[in-house]
Amino acid sequence: MVKRNIKWLLVVLVLGLCPSILHAEDPYGEMKALADSAQKVLGQDRLPSINARWIKLARELNDTVQISDAHNNLISHYYQLGDIDQLKAATYEYMDWCRKYQRTRDRYMAWRQYIQRMTEKGMQEEAMAETVRLHQDAEQARDKYGLACGEMCIGYNHRVFGNNVKLCIENYNNALKLFEEGSYYRDAYVVLLNIIQTYLSRSEYAEAGEYLSKLSQLEDKLDRKQVSIDPSLHLRFCEFRVIGLLANEGRKATEPYIEETDRFYRQHPESSTPEAWFGYKIMCCRILGDLKGNIAYVDSLMDYQHSLGLCYPYNHYMKGELQEQLGDYRAACRSYARYAAVSDSVRTAEMDDKLSKYTAQFEVDRLKMEKLELSARLNKERLMIALAVGGLVLLLLLLITYLYIRTLSMNRKLEAARRAVEKMSQVKSSFIQHITHEIRTPLNSIVGFSTLLAESDDEEEKKEYLRIIESSNEFLLQLIGDILDISKIESGKMEFIYTTLRLSEIFAPQQQAFALRVAPDVKVIFESDGNDYCIVSEKTRLTQVLTNFLSNAVKFTSSGSIRFGYRLTDDGIYVYVTDTGMGISKESQASIFNRFVKLNSFKQGTGLGLSICKTIIEKLKGKIGVESEEGKGSTFWFTIPCQPMKVK
Repeated sequence: MVKRNIKWLLVVLVLGLCPSILHAEDPYGEMKALADSAQKVLGQDRLPSINARWIKLARELNDTVQISDAHNNLISHYYQLGDIDQLKAATYEYMDWCRKYQRTRDRYMAWRQYIQRMTEKGMQEEAMAETVRLHQDAEQARDKYGLACGEMCIGYNHRVFGNNVKLCIENYNNALKLFEEGSYYRDAYVVLLNIIQTYLSRSEYAEAGEYLSKLSQLEDKLDRKQVSIDPSLHLRFCEFRVIGLLANEGRKATEPYIEETDRFYRQHPESSTPEAWFGYKIMCCRILGDLKGNIAYVDSLMDYQHSLGLCYPYNHYMKGELQEQLGDYRAACRSYARYAAVSDSVRTAEMDDKLSKYTAQFEVDRLKMEKLELSARLNKERLMIALAVGGLVLLLLLLITYLYIRTLSMNRKLEAARRAVEKMSQVKSSFIQHITHEIRTPLNSIVGFSTLLAESDDEEEKKEYLRIIESSNEFLLQLIGDILDISKIESGKMEFIYTTLRLSEIFAPQQQAFALRVAPDVKVIFESDGNDYCIVSEKTRLTQVLTNFLSNAVKFTSSGSIRFGYRLTDDGIYVYVTDTGMGISKESQASIFNRFVKLNSFKQGTGLGLSICKTIIEKLKGKIGVESEEGKGSTFWFTIPCQPMKVK
């Protein structure tokens, strides 16, 4: 009986160990199972632990392909979650591994994808700084693939942040040339897709058609070389082809390609996000003039984005335009109002200047590399000639050196002149773009609510519509005033009429006026030493600066107090406005007096007021500044030299 029990125990033990033995005998099967599991749980909490076991087993087996796939899977996971810190850590860990095992191409590709993901998240400064580091790294290594990745990233930055299509296409074409020279056809495929998308988004269908032909030729070349293209990339090609053909040849000629694209998407649903698919359908409806279908897809797109916690203001504006075309003015007005409430102006003159700076730097780096390569070839040729002809080579070398230095000097002068002209053009374009955007929002509000006012019978509604129209009118008047002031400043025609004035004439009216504009929990307090003083200065411009300070304080203070006043100094007066509002970060304080700088994009304003104030005070030989701490409030101040006289 005991022997029989022992026998059964041995059988059970052996059977229990079988899975372990099998796994030990088939580690590649275990790794495949881990890979499948990790890819299925993207975006879930348990992925990092599964991915860690995947990477560990792949390293034990020294399977570099699996190691690379595992790292990229982890990077995709953090991107889906929107965890930028973990995304950066995972990307840099993978890049370090690529550097260790001399997988240069994989390292630059991961770097490029990281930059593009930051760009998609709206991280302008970080994306551009990483782009500079990538390009400098590639230039130092003289790696054409890395340089192409840098050109591709700066082109994408121009497209998303600067809206400079000319520079965007120029950088994309530079990347395309470098990829083709290195026979990196898949990467060239991606660049062509980006160029086509840029033109399609601007309704420049003829230009898009030219690059679609190039992409078709490239697909044929890849088929012959037996190079596979990801389903996601092929789907984008199919979508772009449909859009281009719809615009140029009409629905009848495009019908087979529409059916092919829809069929491919059904077969490969993982090849596109719902957001991208809705965007494709919206563009098709727009070209076909299907307004109702367009609105339906816009609603579906916004519902999907809302489920992810995302909000893109322009979708509301696009919906309002479609509703307006359908004659549904009430619905259009609601969409425009929603757009005005959440819109955010991200393309500022400062950002365009930064993009221009980086573009110029990339151009210099590229020329530097080309000249270094040319110099290396020339040195080799010179050495061979020197061995053959001796003294003749020396004379020729001196001549070439002189011509090279002279050409380099001329190139530098021409490059400096070109950059100066481009910068002036970009500043002008940015100013027109920004002002157009700022004017259009209140105008749309006035038009829309005027229509609602005419249609409404409810007195309370009419009062609310009139209030909104009045607010928009005031903003337009302020904007026009600021534009006129900027024009006078630029032309040097801003007038300053000096008169003898009493400080009470400037300060006393402000307390009563602004007490009516603040929130219920805010007090407006005027502070002085109890005396009135006479000074010789420009009354209108001083009032303009003080009211601007007070208006900003009212805009950003929801509780507490707003204190303003003046005190005498050794050489004049010191004027201040102190609030208990949201405060200003140290980074923002450095640029607060620049043009088009806004502390809060959701607050109405032009971003010109403080810049004008600075110019006025400097014209009066004074100084202007701000002292602030986030969460506690701000103090805006200025001083002007004068000789105050006490009024008896």
